[in-house]
Amino acid sequence: MSSRRTDWSDHYTRKAQAAGYEARSVFKLRELFRRVPEMPRSGRVIDLGCHPGSWSRYLLQIGFTRLLGVDLKQPRDYPGSFILADVADLEPTFLVEYLGGRADLLVSDMAPNTTGNHMTDHFRQVELVRLAIQLAAATLRPGGAFVSKVFDGSEAPSIQETLRGSFTTVKRFRPRATRKHSSEFFLVAIDLS
Repeated sequence: MSSRRTDWSDHYTRKAQAAGYEARSVFKLRELFRRVPEMPRSGRVIDLGCHPGSWSRYLLQIGFTRLLGVDLKQPRDYPGSFILADVADLEPTFLVEYLGGRADLLVSDMAPNTTGNHMTDHFRQVELVRLAIQLAAATLRPGGAFVSKVFDGSEAPSIQETLRGSFTTVKRFRPRATRKHSSEFFLVAIDLS
C-alpha cells in the first residue's frame, strides 16, 4: 500500500469539506485576509477563475454584498452573479456595469491546465495574471485591492513591479495551505492609485 496521500485525505481538503466549502483553496484566501488587515471586507468583488466557488462563498461570508464570478466552467450552486467566459474576452466596462459600479476588490485564482513543464506552466499562468491586472486597473475603484495566484519563476518579479506602479502596497505570501511541491504564491496589492 502506498503511503502517498490523495486529495481526499489531505488535511485542508477534509477541513474544507467539513466547513461546507468545495475546495481547500479557501484557507489560502482566509489566511491572506488574516495577514493583511488593510484588505477591504465589504462592497463589490470580482472573482476571476471562481470555479468551484469556495473563494466566492468566503467573500460573501466576511461581508461583501455584491459578487461577480467569472470562469470557463460553471460552478454548481454559485452564490453570486456568474459569467461563463474567457477572461481574455471580457470588456471591463461590461463587468463594471454588471456589478453595478467599480469593484472594491478583484481576486484571481486562475491557473492554466498544467503541462508538467515548469517553465511552460509559469509563462502560461503569468499571462493570466497579466490579464487579471489589466482588468483590475480598469474595474477597481481608487483605493481598491487585488489578490492573485502566481506560479513562481523568472517573470514573477516583473509582475510585482507592475503592481507597484499602480498600488501603494504590494505583498507576497505563500499561505500554509499551499501544497509543499507547488510553485504558487499570492500577491496582494492594496490601495489602487
